[in-house]
Amino acid sequence: MKNIAYLTLFALVSGCAVGPDYRQPAIDTPQAFSGLPKDAQAAVLDDAWWRAFGDPVLDAYVDEALRNNRDLAIALANVEAAAGQLTTASAALYPQLGYQLNGQRGVTSTQRLAGDSSSSDSYQFLGNASWEIDLWGGLRRQREAAKAQLAASEQARRGVLLSVTGTVVQGYLQLRGLDRQLEITRRTAQSYEETVKLFELQFRYGAVARINVEQVKSQYQQALSAIPPLEASIAQSENALSLLLGRNPGPIKRGKDIDALTLPQVPAALPSSLLTQRPDILEAERQLVAANAQIGVARAQFFPTISLTGNAGNVSLALSDLFKGGTSIWGVGAAVAGTVFSGGSTLGQVRSAEAKKRAAEQTYLKTVQQAFADVENALSQYSADGRKLASEVALTRSSKEYADLAWLQYDGGLAPYLTVLDARRQLYAAEISQAQARTSQLGDAAKLYLVFGGTWVDRAAMLNTPPPAR
Repeated sequence: MKNIAYLTLFALVSGCAVGPDYRQPAIDTPQAFSGLPKDAQAAVLDDAWWRAFGDPVLDAYVDEALRNNRDLAIALANVEAAAGQLTTASAALYPQLGYQLNGQRGVTSTQRLAGDSSSSDSYQFLGNASWEIDLWGGLRRQREAAKAQLAASEQARRGVLLSVTGTVVQGYLQLRGLDRQLEITRRTAQSYEETVKLFELQFRYGAVARINVEQVKSQYQQALSAIPPLEASIAQSENALSLLLGRNPGPIKRGKDIDALTLPQVPAALPSSLLTQRPDILEAERQLVAANAQIGVARAQFFPTISLTGNAGNVSLALSDLFKGGTSIWGVGAAVAGTVFSGGSTLGQVRSAEAKKRAAEQTYLKTVQQAFADVENALSQYSADGRKLASEVALTRSSKEYADLAWLQYDGGLAPYLTVLDARRQLYAAEISQAQARTSQLGDAAKLYLVFGGTWVDRAAMLNTPPPAR
């Protein structure tokens, strides 16, 4: 017993554990992002950036999604499940206490052989304790792994918060862009319809040829045929946004027109800051920490387990005498158990854990590099779409001038109606392209906040925090 006491004392004061301690892998981090504009600001990553669009309806939708989105509810439940696993892993480090109450009536074999057939009673109450001494640190590594898994689940939830926020914003912007395209298409179709009526009237009086009437009708039908696909896309976008908000599919209330929305400030950050801001990077690192700890859990199986047990209680032939003096019983014990031969099972578990750690490390490094690429790609796309929008605005302006002049020349007999049709087709295409470019530019601005991450995710998490249970 004295030796067991010494081992117990050693286990309590020893802080070492089998298996490697975690070290962050070396990362080749760029000095800066090449596509950042000079007016970019880092401070905007701390705020609720979606409010910068200046649309209260959009703000309300983001708040609603953060409260009611189903994926967020699943992510929160996963965090709570991981917290439960950590509690379970931590409990293994402490003594386990229990109790047992037994009552028995019967005739023993000894009584029967002696010719005594009378029954006898016995009652027993025992309190018991057991403790597995974590001498090699396997249980501590198990707790370390569970703690890392909990942290990974929390980062996964932050990743869902980031994704849901971005998807709601981009979905709403896409919807407003489709609304603008539908408005342009309907206005164009109405213009053709009015021209058809005018030309049919002129044809009756011989002012225009039949070919001119059919040309206008052809353009009118083309414009009409573009409306149903847009209406279907709008309905699908409304349904998708409704699901993000935790609603059943249905119509969505609109706020400001797409041209009235404010373009948010371009965010800025150093590449090294992504390591502490992006939820996917933080999640991958926590998974790496957990995989590293599992190596220690596997290696601890090479060593014997040492357990202490004890019990104390009372025994009596009558229930009324169970807790009276002179009925107490007690016992203590110690056990050492280990494996002599397992056919390589333990070695296989260690090798498997080491391989999983290597895979987790490569996943982490890949996630970091992908994050750097995401930022560079988003900055490049934002810049390109900004230049494209400027060109589309200029094209729409010149196309409008061309269409007006073509009609004046046709009305004055200086140009055929084909010139008018060509000008109108060009104007319609330019207006649609401008609406698409405006939608893309606003969506690119939203994506910049998603690829940079930032403390705004924690602000969103506060909106998603459920009320305390009563």
